[in-house]
Amino acid sequence: MRLFLILLTFTSSMTCAYPIAHYVGFGTGYTWTQADFNDKVRTLGAFTETPSYTDVSSGSLPWHGFVGFRFHPNYGIEIGYLDYGSIEFRKTLTTFDSSQSKITNISQRDADISTQGFYLQHVLSYPLSPYFIIQARAGILVGSTEYSELETLSTTNENDETLVVTQPNNSNDGFIKGQLALSALYKSSESWFWRVQVNQIDIDHSGESESFSHWFTSISLEYQLQE
Repeated sequence: MRLFLILLTFTSSMTCAYPIAHYVGFGTGYTWTQADFNDKVRTLGAFTETPSYTDVSSGSLPWHGFVGFRFHPNYGIEIGYLDYGSIEFRKTLTTFDSSQSKITNISQRDADISTQGFYLQHVLSYPLSPYFIIQARAGILVGSTEYSELETLSTTNENDETLVVTQPNNSNDGFIKGQLALSALYKSSESWFWRVQVNQIDIDHSGESESFSHWFTSISLEYQLQE
């Protein structure tokens, strides 16, 4: 946060010294997620509850839209909206009763988790040639993570009769997080740029002992409005 404030102060001084060039853009791409599931096997008397998970898969397409301002060939700021898309997986809790030697409960939780928000970034640029530019980005993301779940609970009684109950569970957690990114630009014409960018964010779902690291690789088309 201290670095962000220093860079923000630096931005104010740069605006007085250089004319402003500005640009707009939109991009989409691909996300992949590294998941860490820390729920443990629990035993209470004769009952043992064992968790298991399916692989995490992408549920919806990620995207971002942005507008930027360059105060210098090597420095600018960017404001935009970033949607990491959603991820999907299933968690199953199986309860085994050793006194009866049978499974008494099976809970299946179909989860959909999405993260999105508005961001403000400092952009440091380094031209490799008249057509290629690499950039490092640092700023904040103000957003939320939405948890949408459908839980199906199957319970078997002493007469081996099974009762099935289904219920939705939804929640939303807001956050302010630091956001880092790397990007590379290719100048295809006087005003048009292609941009490849990698963003990353960490999300914790403490209620379910789960944590996720999202990576978003995007391809954007950027139009420079004024030089």
